[in-house]
Amino acid sequence: MNRHSAETSAAIHTAVIDAGSSGTRLFLYRVEPGPFAYVEKLLEKEFSTMASGAREDGINNFVRPDDPAAEATVVPEVIDPLLAHAKAFLAPLGIEPRAVEVNLLATAGMRYAEGLHGKEAVDRLYGTIRAGIAAHGFAVGETRTTCGNEEEGVWTWINLNDIVRHTFDTANNPLGIIEIGGSSMQISFPTDEPPDAARHIHPVSLNGRTFAVYCRSFIGLGQDDTRKEMRRRLGPQGSAVCFPTGFSGALDHGDVVDGVGEYRLAAQGTFDFDACSHTYEAIVRSRLAETGPPDLSHSLGDFVGIDAVFHATRHWGIEENPEQLRAAIEAHCHDVRNFPGIETGEYIQPQAANATYVQTLLFGRDGLFRSTTHRLLRALPSRDDTGTLLTWTRGYVLCKYSG
Repeated sequence: MNRHSAETSAAIHTAVIDAGSSGTRLFLYRVEPGPFAYVEKLLEKEFSTMASGAREDGINNFVRPDDPAAEATVVPEVIDPLLAHAKAFLAPLGIEPRAVEVNLLATAGMRYAEGLHGKEAVDRLYGTIRAGIAAHGFAVGETRTTCGNEEEGVWTWINLNDIVRHTFDTANNPLGIIEIGGSSMQISFPTDEPPDAARHIHPVSLNGRTFAVYCRSFIGLGQDDTRKEMRRRLGPQGSAVCFPTGFSGALDHGDVVDGVGEYRLAAQGTFDFDACSHTYEAIVRSRLAETGPPDLSHSLGDFVGIDAVFHATRHWGIEENPEQLRAAIEAHCHDVRNFPGIETGEYIQPQAANATYVQTLLFGRDGLFRSTTHRLLRALPSRDDTGTLLTWTRGYVLCKYSG
């Protein structure tokens, strides 16, 4: 897709830090503003561990009104390494930090932190981060929490349909998206209903094409938050029904809760699909009762799944056939030997639990696709050999500099 033209403005450089619920990643873009902006990713960087060597698990864990000293460490632990890496990348290009605007936009983890600790505590952390960005000589852009509905959801939808479907520079019809992150689930799809912000339906106009898009974020329905809630409800022994049979509880990495507590298994895994999915059904039912369930029947087309949907299906090679997920789970999760590397594998250990949740949410007795004739066509990877493709940060930049 070539958007270069004689009419485009001079290129600029901007960075977006995606402060997610399970990690913090910096994206650096080269942008040619115009009617349909050209956006080229130059760099992305995420550190799995912080400067201290501890695991990096989201800046929301630094919202600690009871411990201001701990809050202040968010800059040296998380922000400084990212910005130092960006400066080192820019230097050979002759680009000064002052010419680059850095935006930090946080997602569901910080929305949850605000509910837990209050807006003042979250704003104080953002103030600390803004000072850290300025100290590196960068221009300070937006530093805030996104709205998961009309912002993050819309940006994700725009970016995916631009990259996968070329929706905005061809006549191709767009897809709907089921995105399951760490703390929240996002659903977005073009709808036959008119725009109505109160009903989470937003107008999207880009490069002469206009759609009404339903976008909604459901906090607490991300795979990590639901897994933690499953552990809380079932307890350290009962939650063994969501882990592969034969998995040693003594090897469980566990789950950190609100930055201060941990859940770990106290029993050997005894996978039981019905028992595990029943618990997830109860969690989904209770959370959707608070917010109201989404209605996929108004979608103008089929769907793809990303993030946790992809990881749940890729493990068994069924990305192109996600409806086979239950069969794959039941065929493999009753024997820990089907999970090589689970003893130390941080992402292998919760595979059975996470996949069962995804199956329950999408195709279970009250699953999202039980109420619509539309299908989940496939699961898409967010990354390829060049890095992350399906990132809302690119949608944010595309919207900001188009028009």
